[in-house]
Amino acid sequence: MSADISKSEDTLGDVLKDIWNARGFVLVGIVAGGLLALVLMLAAVPHSKAQVILAPANPMNISAMNVKQQAYGSAPQSTGQDVVASFTRFEASYKGATVAGLLLRDPEITAGLARDKGFKFLGAEQGWSPEKLADYIERRVHSDPVGETSLRALSYLHPDKDFAVTFLSRLHNVTDGLIRHSMRKEVNERIAYLNEALGETFNPDHRRAMTDLLMEQERLKMLVSIDQPYAASVIVPPSASVKTVWPDPMLVYPVFMAVGALIGFALFNLTGGRDEDILAGFDAVKQREWFFPESGNNNEKPPEKRPLTGKKKMLKRKPETPESGTPSEAAE
Repeated sequence: MSADISKSEDTLGDVLKDIWNARGFVLVGIVAGGLLALVLMLAAVPHSKAQVILAPANPMNISAMNVKQQAYGSAPQSTGQDVVASFTRFEASYKGATVAGLLLRDPEITAGLARDKGFKFLGAEQGWSPEKLADYIERRVHSDPVGETSLRALSYLHPDKDFAVTFLSRLHNVTDGLIRHSMRKEVNERIAYLNEALGETFNPDHRRAMTDLLMEQERLKMLVSIDQPYAASVIVPPSASVKTVWPDPMLVYPVFMAVGALIGFALFNLTGGRDEDILAGFDAVKQREWFFPESGNNNEKPPEKRPLTGKKKMLKRKPETPESGTPSEAAE
């Protein structure tokens, strides 16, 4: 049974032989794929790539935590949990509708978005809303890790490379500022609650604990109020590529031509591998139409195609009787 299975399996030589037999179909597919790739390259709008490299910002509340730990006589211990939490919050926030709504308030952003289109025959998207821009940012702004580090590279494609740089810069500033503003609001609410609770507490131990918490929140409020990155720091400022990155001819042409070759080979297999027979049959049909046109000349047609109207009509003869004899004798 193993010998039968090995005989039924195609070898590399059989595959190469099939490809050689289908060379006509494959060549036509390659040419068609190349032409489609050329049409795509001519119709596409070139896009440049802007990129910015970000890192988790030094959390401002770690300094306040260290001050509190020093007050209790313990060594300051700064962990990376707050760093990761703040940076994760940044990565989730820049794709949200709140950030998108703040970006749409900038006329420069709306004007640049109105110039973004993929192909010359298509119109640019109009009537932007926060939800639509949030979906656009999620599709077009990519966050990729830089090696094995905690750094992240935000990249964005746009026909205008200057606008691409501006868009990434505004996206970072708005997102980080929104997180810092949210943090400041939370700190103010904690301070208000601690002041109210401190006025209602008479236990000395409780008052001392609340006073320490209040001092920590006051320091954190001061640090949050500083105009510095809170969640994500810019390591490499936004910059655009010198050359356009889309469409890439080194990728488009090989892919289209390879797909065309596969389609051609598939069509060859669908025809049963008899491309010569198909072409011969096509030539025979053309010759038949050339030499035997439908002109009513039945003498030029093959016997099997000759209509019944071209045959000789046979006269019906009356049956002979002994009394009457043949028709000729009767006539005499």
